[in-house]
Amino acid sequence: MQTTPKILIAGGSVRAATDSAQRGGWQVIAYDQYGDLDLQELSIWQSLPAETENWSLDPTHVEHVQGWTYTGPFENWPADAVKFFEQADKCSIPLLGVTPQLLKRIRDPRFLQETIASINGKPLAVILPGHTATSASRPATQVDPSQIQEWIRKPLHSGGGFNVREVSQANFTEESFHLSLDELEYLQEKVHGVPQSCIFMASSSRVARIGWTEGLIGTPWGKYGYRGSAGPITVPPAIDELACSLANAIVKATGLSGILGIDGIRCEESWRPIEINPRYTASCEILEGTVGHPPSLMDLHLKAWQSELMPPCFKNASASSGGKTAEKSSCQSASGDHLQRPHFGCKQIVYAGETFLAPDLSALWLKSDSHRSPVIADIPIPGSLISSGHPVCTLFGWGSSIADARRQCSEHWSQLTTHFPALKLD
Repeated sequence: MQTTPKILIAGGSVRAATDSAQRGGWQVIAYDQYGDLDLQELSIWQSLPAETENWSLDPTHVEHVQGWTYTGPFENWPADAVKFFEQADKCSIPLLGVTPQLLKRIRDPRFLQETIASINGKPLAVILPGHTATSASRPATQVDPSQIQEWIRKPLHSGGGFNVREVSQANFTEESFHLSLDELEYLQEKVHGVPQSCIFMASSSRVARIGWTEGLIGTPWGKYGYRGSAGPITVPPAIDELACSLANAIVKATGLSGILGIDGIRCEESWRPIEINPRYTASCEILEGTVGHPPSLMDLHLKAWQSELMPPCFKNASASSGGKTAEKSSCQSASGDHLQRPHFGCKQIVYAGETFLAPDLSALWLKSDSHRSPVIADIPIPGSLISSGHPVCTLFGWGSSIADARRQCSEHWSQLTTHFPALKLD
């Protein structure tokens, strides 16, 4: 008798990835920091402590596990990633994802710079802590910092846009830039525009484009904080070709498999990449929930890492605007998919405007189809303490256009505030 494969997923919040893996037929052991109600309904949940120095995996929970993988912001917790990797290795659990060593390389802002330059793209200027090369000694691939008027100060190890802030070039000389930086932060050239991201599925030999989404930003803790996503969106062929070329170059340089997310800023007719995320990203569930996209990217991600080959449905797909795309692959639902799933979706994270005890939101959640078109997710345990500025839940909207999806998401926000008028939500 065929048994259900079991996977361990770790990260800050793993509800969406767990939901995706379940749709793909996996049983999930989830390690995260929230333990939301719907996550505990979907999985065998275990708390991931903020400090992992003296932490270890429980052997009773990892028996017969085929592997483990991670979600955000694990890539920004290098010490925790190494600790989890070592613990899993002791239990003979293989990592189905990028190793901590390779992850460090991929997340280095200079790697993105160099890779963009290798495809004749225009990389954004970056300055890391330490010595800044002078004009005479600077490599040809680097941008002259003195020519940049606006910068973004970013932590090297932070997720979701947390603690990202603006600085002005007028405050620095080229030689003093690096002196102003903490050892765990860097400067990146600021670009004015709209956040847009592309998701790919990779193997050692091929890269298949899944789709594009637009990011929603602005949270209680910063104007660049991640608020949600909407999509799928269409981008000009030149931008799509640039993203596909970049994805192929990243895979060629690193040999990574599975999901590859690239974030960028759309500025008029250009798109400037700002970050690489080699794992299941927050925007994936919007693509999974809409027509023309694989319903379980986690399943494809895990299978790609297990075999280091493209899953069968993507063997004829290539990441180029002129090639076949995932939209016509056999990974799609059977005929009638357009009747099962909407064409567009939007998700928006609700934050706490003040500290309060979580109300019971499960009634709203139970009215939705969490495996098709959810209304609400990331449901807090009733009575749990939610601190000001922390996430409360995630709301969704779906429709025949992005405008419809955004409108429905706003309606769900209104319903939430109507049901709980005493709560101060942001």
